[in-house]
Amino acid sequence: MIRSLFCLTALSLVAQGPPPPRAAPQAPKASSSPIKELVRADLSPAETGTPEALTAALYAFISGPKDQKRDSEKIRALFHLQARIMVAARHPEKGAFIRPMELEAFLAFAIPQWERGFFERGTALTVQKQDGVAQVWSPYEIRLAADGPALYTGVNALQCAWDGKRWWITHLQFQSAPTAALAATLDGPKK
Repeated sequence: MIRSLFCLTALSLVAQGPPPPRAAPQAPKASSSPIKELVRADLSPAETGTPEALTAALYAFISGPKDQKRDSEKIRALFHLQARIMVAARHPEKGAFIRPMELEAFLAFAIPQWERGFFERGTALTVQKQDGVAQVWSPYEIRLAADGPALYTGVNALQCAWDGKRWWITHLQFQSAPTAALAATLDGPKK
């Protein structure tokens, strides 16, 4: 009898399927200051007070000589937590493509490149702004040394948003192309 009850109980458990998953642990409660959660480093109003300042700070933070460590927290602090990066490029054989990236993936790739010596300088700036939204169009030149030749030219298109206290980069799309100065430094075909 007991054996029959045990078998019946075991069969009914099997028929019910696996036990329901345990509830996930509760995340810590959000801070009472959601703005503070978005800020990774303290930036001054001179760096985030206008879309123009935000763009200038981006160029300043990523540029520097070889082996100069970039302040990744300051770079991150320019971007909203939900920001996206879009690289528009052209493959020599396959043509144009777009590569979307999250900020962390982009920084993991870009910072080691920047620390080999990288100077990106805006050559012009156009800002269209309506209340708390702005579009920044900034053509640029890239050099490996501050006084070296421009090896790439391109354009940054930044979408920025005002949260009531500061401006954030919410979207960055860019495209670069090599200059004649770079082409002159490349080896020709091997004979």
